[in-house]
Amino acid sequence: MIEAQAVPASERSDRELKGWHVLLIMLGFFGVMFAVNGVFLYHAITSFPGEDVKKSYVQGLSYNETLAARAAQAELGWTAEAGLQDDELIFRLRDRDGAPVSNLVVIGELRRFATQDADQAVIYSARANGEYVAEIDALAPGQWALRINVMDTDAETVLFNVTKTIVVP
Repeated sequence: MIEAQAVPASERSDRELKGWHVLLIMLGFFGVMFAVNGVFLYHAITSFPGEDVKKSYVQGLSYNETLAARAAQAELGWTAEAGLQDDELIFRLRDRDGAPVSNLVVIGELRRFATQDADQAVIYSARANGEYVAEIDALAPGQWALRINVMDTDAETVLFNVTKTIVVP
């Protein structure tokens, strides 16, 4: 036999879970979810600088030419070194045999990894023994990407390009 204990209405708790309580709990839960997602979305959109490579779709269409240029660069067998000394960027270029490669036009771009605010163009002047130097402003501490293009003497054809990472303490 089942025994049931009835509780008189006067002894019942006034704290019953009702439909409008459940509605408020659900609205509160989803309200917090939307607010947090909104904060994340705002920070994601405002901190993303956009495309790293301009017109990437158009560059993708000519990818076979890019591969051919990379193969031609590999055939040269040139090696490159780059570094920062005081307020000068120094770039050294050597051929397959280790001999210096001189009298070319060298340009570059110095970029921050996290932001585009401090990006700057770099134009090198030639020194002796395959060394090229560019004067720059003082750099903030952190990692910098140095993209270098070595061009023929007419500055029309890119012969060699390289990207180096520079760490400023």
